[in-house]
Amino acid sequence: MSHEPHYAQPAYSARQDGPSSKASGRSPSVAEMLESEEFCRGLLESARWPDGPVCMRCDAKGAASRLTTRPGLWTCKACRRCQYSVTSGTQLHRSRLPVSAWVKLFYVTQIRNQNLTASQVSRRFSVAYLTAKSMLRRIDTLKREMPEMADRLERSLRDLAASSARN
Repeated sequence: MSHEPHYAQPAYSARQDGPSSKASGRSPSVAEMLESEEFCRGLLESARWPDGPVCMRCDAKGAASRLTTRPGLWTCKACRRCQYSVTSGTQLHRSRLPVSAWVKLFYVTQIRNQNLTASQVSRRFSVAYLTAKSMLRRIDTLKREMPEMADRLERSLRDLAASSARN
């Protein structure tokens, strides 16, 4: 049961109205997995911090604690001053879009090798044209400025697609 009012929910949702992957006995597709905000956040966290979260201020490793009040937010137990998320300090920082939108766009452009224009991204993700243009630019800048993170994310998405194709 969602806590959103009925008018804020989409009129049709394939995940709610369509056949459930659990009911049919098949494993979920990549697209279904990428709908989950927690799953996408986990993918980004493992791509950015393969050895666990690192404090943005004091570079402390292993001193991170998840905040229970805000999903995806970490606090540093070493310096006790820093709160950060997986997007902090990246091109994805200060975006109002959910993390799942960024991971889906990365998947479509990098794994499925679709060359999307800003108008296509705008229609596919239901965002304004300038937002779509910014999304494409930010993904390109992320690949250029943080190549290790982009490579790890690409590798995990390729593994995910391969395991989904096998099932």
